[in-house]
Amino acid sequence: MNYLQHFEKGKVVEACIAGAGDFGRGVLRQARQMEKLSARIAIDINPEKAAEALRHAGIPNDQIMVCHSQSDAEKAWQKGLFIATVAFETIQALPFDILVESTGIPDVGARYAEAALLAGKHVGIATKETESVVGPYLTRLAYQQGCLFTPLDGDQPSLLIGLLTWAKTLGFEIIAAGKSSEYDFIWDEANSTVTCNGIEFLAPGLNELWELPTGREREVVEARSKLLAAIPQISVPDLCEMVNVANATGLSPDLPEFHAMVLRTAEVPTLLDLQAQGGVLQGLERLEVFNCLRRPDELSFAGGVFVVVRCEDPHVWGLLRDKGHVLSRSGNSAMIYLPRHLLGLEAPISLLDVVINGQTSGGGHATTPQFDLTARATQPIKAGQQLAMRGHHRHIEGLCPEIHPAAPLSSTEKVPFYLLPGADVIRDIAPNQPITLADVALPESTLKRLREKQDQLFKLDISAPEATVVSTHD
Repeated sequence: MNYLQHFEKGKVVEACIAGAGDFGRGVLRQARQMEKLSARIAIDINPEKAAEALRHAGIPNDQIMVCHSQSDAEKAWQKGLFIATVAFETIQALPFDILVESTGIPDVGARYAEAALLAGKHVGIATKETESVVGPYLTRLAYQQGCLFTPLDGDQPSLLIGLLTWAKTLGFEIIAAGKSSEYDFIWDEANSTVTCNGIEFLAPGLNELWELPTGREREVVEARSKLLAAIPQISVPDLCEMVNVANATGLSPDLPEFHAMVLRTAEVPTLLDLQAQGGVLQGLERLEVFNCLRRPDELSFAGGVFVVVRCEDPHVWGLLRDKGHVLSRSGNSAMIYLPRHLLGLEAPISLLDVVINGQTSGGGHATTPQFDLTARATQPIKAGQQLAMRGHHRHIEGLCPEIHPAAPLSSTEKVPFYLLPGADVIRDIAPNQPITLADVALPESTLKRLREKQDQLFKLDISAPEATVVSTHD
């Protein structure tokens, strides 16, 4: 594709950035280098942080105005100034085209996305937590308002949807698709350690599990996972991103908790194939996450995305293997991958596509909820506790994530993970127990209100989708 031709026609797109963190700052910086994109508005809970993000993007301080009211914002806009503010409501009447929602706060994401759509603005969502709970509703609301709601390039869901739909357009049979975990497992053979996210773990005996003997691949990979059990091998953000892909594409996980194997890059198509082909999968078109195991001098997968496809022509794929492409040991499957995600630096591609071409980076299934990200207890949780979301990875202590077929909120159904922060535990919860509305009292929020609307709108069928998800839990 020639991107210059793809965006040849059309006006300059005007974007508003909500969330002055890494993603939002990337969009602000990239807009300064582009002819087709302008980003004059930054929103953050701390308006000074929003102003700082604009300065880091190269805006002189005398061209930035911190606005605390709609009238201030309107005056600043008319003067051609850049605007830093604390709330979407302050700037929602300004003539921008698309909101980039990158606050990372589930309820704020829901509130801002709904307000923007009702104000006639498009929405590009980087707050995957919001999308995992009410993405289908917001997609439908956007259509009703004559707008679009889209994931953004730079985050793995949009990049994976792009790679997956590219492969389907070419007619490839899709075996699996997914991403590597955010942080590689880096093996120091001399010291028998594995470093992940800056933390060093002892890994004695990993050298004996480095190669996969023919016929024992699954056995050795399982032994690796046990040896490295001290390192988290699946995270809430990983599954959050994958549930958004599931709802956009119709692909499904093989297990609710995913296999999440520790694999070297070249091993992926061997293990992520059907069991009859020597892999671990029970069916085709499965979503998966793997942990990239590598030496320090080997290339990182960097949280990239991949598809595993069936090799139909042995001659052609043999030629591609000789050129360095990654095939399974049998030669029956191959991995095609994109080993990068550039956050806000590449998100503008999605913004231009929405406003200029009327095209989203989402999938054809995005208006129908098919799966939910839910939670299972990993330890006893006593009644009277309050569940709290913590850390960069938005985890909740004592809970692990899973993906299950979507269901409306009820006392017997699993609660979407990101409705749980701030919830009061109203009865004791045992280890290995899924969290339902019978266990918790949810706080009132925009996210909860929109989820209730989504449940009413779609009248969800709680039976499993066509691709059955098999659980290893009782």
